[in-house]
Amino acid sequence: MASSNPTRICLFCGSTAGASPSHLIAARSLAKTMHQHSIQLVYGGGTTGLMGEVARKLVKLSGQDAVIGVIPSSLLGKERPDAGGAGEKEEKPKLPGNWAKRMGLTSNKGDKSKHDTPTEDEKAKLLLNAEYGHVLIVPDIQARKMRMMELTRDGGPGSGFVALSGGIGTIDELMEMVSLNNMGAHRRGACVLNVEGFWDAL
Repeated sequence: MASSNPTRICLFCGSTAGASPSHLIAARSLAKTMHQHSIQLVYGGGTTGLMGEVARKLVKLSGQDAVIGVIPSSLLGKERPDAGGAGEKEEKPKLPGNWAKRMGLTSNKGDKSKHDTPTEDEKAKLLLNAEYGHVLIVPDIQARKMRMMELTRDGGPGSGFVALSGGIGTIDELMEMVSLNNMGAHRRGACVLNVEGFWDAL
């Protein structure tokens, strides 16, 4: 049965901006393309570097529901320093009854899988940011990767994984998605956006 969820791109990339301005330009360009094609972003939930730039740009263009971040609680201080205090922009939102459906986070009718529906624990740990969209806080790095994989797997036609420039963490996440594909956990494609030859040695 075809998914009724939006097409999703799961993005892996650096939590820093990189040495060349071309990396930030590519991040903004990707966000514009996703906006033009009504694609939802699944990413690591950070507000810094390339990941923060893509999320911020896409929310500005498409609104908060266009972005789903997934971040381990241990990385909140490093990758999402804005979550340290409540402030005016970030709060635990009241979840409307149609929240999951509006976000495309509901399982398909007749599908017994619960992977695409936020758990009660995730709902309790949901952050909403005016600049960066919706963020689910998970226990650890492995839970983050699995949640991102599940959301992308259950996305609409054309969903898949993309890596912008990044470091060891980006490589680890991308290669795990490739391995999970080989093991049959999902059937989504994976690719790199090779800015200024960054991935030539891959």
